[in-house]
Amino acid sequence: MRKSTKITAVVGGTALTLATAGIAYAAWSSSGSGSGTAQSTTSTDSVIAAGTSAADLYPGATKSVTVTISNPNPYPVLVTSISGGSSVLVNSTCAAGSVTSDAKALNAAGLVQSDNSTKTIAPSGSGTYTLVTHMIADPDNACKAQSFSLALTSTLVSNAS
Repeated sequence: MRKSTKITAVVGGTALTLATAGIAYAAWSSSGSGSGTAQSTTSTDSVIAAGTSAADLYPGATKSVTVTISNPNPYPVLVTSISGGSSVLVNSTCAAGSVTSDAKALNAAGLVQSDNSTKTIAPSGSGTYTLVTHMIADPDNACKAQSFSLALTSTLVSNAS
């Protein structure tokens, strides 16, 4: 009987040690609650710059030009519209409005760039868009061999995924 008492004492002592360890673990565990903070940045406006243009306008002509729109932000964007433009007075006799460009109408899915497939402008990247321009039918002779600046605006939206 003595042998079984020793085994019982060893098994009982081991069980007591394990139970105490379980209670100690439970006594030291905890949980917490509270809040964290995050802060958003602000967007930076894009810039529209002249791309390619050709010296091919003449009275009544309709031609294409390109503009480049920058994305200075750290996230991708879509251009959803580009306004129509109208030329300013050139050399004091070539009337304002002698050259105009068509608007690129609002498209929430994004306008397609000049490559006919890309819509997204990458972070810190740029995209090129084709615009249709028109010269009026009866411009002044002073409009010959001139460059015409067209004021344009664009609307961009985040395309982050």
